[in-house]
Amino acid sequence: MAPRLSFLTARTVVFRPKPVIPQKRIAPVPAFLQQQRAASDDVTSKYDSNEFRGANESQLPHVTQEAAAIDKVTGNTPPDIDQGTPVQEILQRDKDAQEKAPEVLKQDIKTKSSNGTNTPSSGSRSFSTSARRNSLELQPRSGSDGPPPSDTAQFQGTRIVGLEYPDAGLGHKFPIPDLKPLGKGVNFKKRYDPVVEQVTRSLMKDGKLSRAQKNMELILDALRTSPAPPSNSDLITPLPIQSLPLNPVAYLTAIIDSVAPLIKIRQQRGLLGGGASMPIPVPLRLRQRRRTAIQWILASAEGRREDKFADRVAKELLSVAEGRSSSWEKRARVHKMAISARANIKAASMGRRVRSKSIRGK
Repeated sequence: MAPRLSFLTARTVVFRPKPVIPQKRIAPVPAFLQQQRAASDDVTSKYDSNEFRGANESQLPHVTQEAAAIDKVTGNTPPDIDQGTPVQEILQRDKDAQEKAPEVLKQDIKTKSSNGTNTPSSGSRSFSTSARRNSLELQPRSGSDGPPPSDTAQFQGTRIVGLEYPDAGLGHKFPIPDLKPLGKGVNFKKRYDPVVEQVTRSLMKDGKLSRAQKNMELILDALRTSPAPPSNSDLITPLPIQSLPLNPVAYLTAIIDSVAPLIKIRQQRGLLGGGASMPIPVPLRLRQRRRTAIQWILASAEGRREDKFADRVAKELLSVAEGRSSSWEKRARVHKMAISARANIKAASMGRRVRSKSIRGK
């Protein structure tokens, strides 16, 4: 049986005091060590103060500040550092630069020398090497209730006062472009010339349009830097032949439109009997003509020996302009076949009419 607990009897509790840890005694600092510490503190405070600066901490003044200090010591008029040195003063010191200066500055210097004053004359323009303006110029003139001068600007809320240009409107220095002539049908996808766009799409391989545009840029640059083509009667252009390299887009358009065929040969079956086909000339639209010419030029450019693709196409275009390309022979061959087969047009039309009448009779 478990013993009974008695809460009335007193119990003794053992008290254990906290053990005392002996502390370390710090030896007194000798006198010579205290003197060394005081000297080191003085050196540190000297380095931290502004009295001591190293070799990289004290920089030399600017040349304009040095020139102003020298002029002040010598008694001359120092230049205005805030506004910069006027160009006229620099040109007066340098005669070689004065000979190559613009006529406006030469006239201003002559006017100053004739008047014997350093202030610019009325009607002349003050040129300065500094783009900063003093803040006092932007403040209204004292004792004047009129509008601010034309060369200053002030802000009244969100409006700018002092920049009224009659041709541009309030607050605009240049007029806003007129977008009305563009119309609603203008799209940014049609921002290039149609010939340039069509040639660029023909140069594109594997859907890489950016590379085709880069090649088109190199081709136009080659046409621009090339010499003028010789006189070629087959090259049709409204511009003079000698001025074609100055306009590479017009040069490219003239080359493609000149070598483009007017018609194509379509082989139609069933008109001659026995499964033989009849060649029939068919006229082409402008875009179809240009597409055929571009395909001929690209096919001829594949056989050239230049390393880059853009160089091969550019050389082939220049050979077309000079009349030495094989595209001219292809064009002459197609036109010759069309002339010999032009009688088949009537036969083909009669065959269609007879066939339609027979179907109606049935």
